[in-house]
Amino acid sequence: MNDDDATTVARYIDDQILAGALRPGSRVPTERALAELLGCSRHDVRRQLDALENQGRITREVGRGTFLTHDGAAPAAIAEQVEISPLDLIGARAAWEPNLMTLVAVAATAEDFAEIRRCLEQGDAARTPEEFVECDIAFHRALANATHNSVVAALHDMVESGRRRLAGSALDARPYSADNYAVCQGQHREIAEAIFDRDAVRSREAMRRHLQTVRGQLLAGLP
Repeated sequence: MNDDDATTVARYIDDQILAGALRPGSRVPTERALAELLGCSRHDVRRQLDALENQGRITREVGRGTFLTHDGAAPAAIAEQVEISPLDLIGARAAWEPNLMTLVAVAATAEDFAEIRRCLEQGDAARTPEEFVECDIAFHRALANATHNSVVAALHDMVESGRRRLAGSALDARPYSADNYAVCQGQHREIAEAIFDRDAVRSREAMRRHLQTVRGQLLAGLP
């Protein structure tokens, strides 16, 4: 799996739960196996597993491995059962994502900055609507991870799950034309530059403008 197809460990576990492949007490694949499956580094996998352990979704036992807990039903898995509309989803994102930028500006590390830059570079290289979607999702995931807040990570997994469920609907057909994506990619850079400057106010306002743009693109694409 290449980087454009990479997903989060939480999302992988959610999919396995929904497919019936993982149940409470089941052994979760090793860090190395997850890194190979998801197309990311073992360091990134380890950080995501740390967050899942803090959420009480998994336990790690020295010499035995990592196991799904009885509380392991993920927020994203629960979200699969909720009816979601494109406008509800973008409305929810507009209500909370801008305020996350305050956390990102304070908590982001040099490694987080590098991941955000990597996502921007991948976004610049995107050429198809499918690549636009994946790069857009990856950029927002990198920002959520940069908060180093397990609650934010869990909520973001719900948002990402919703976005993937709506793939191919008006939300993503709205869509990801080259012109629309170029606008969004430019706004991603504005958000990132504010984060790199650790400017909470500027990054918050940049994210707010970005989501207003996304909402406008969505409404323009609806029949």
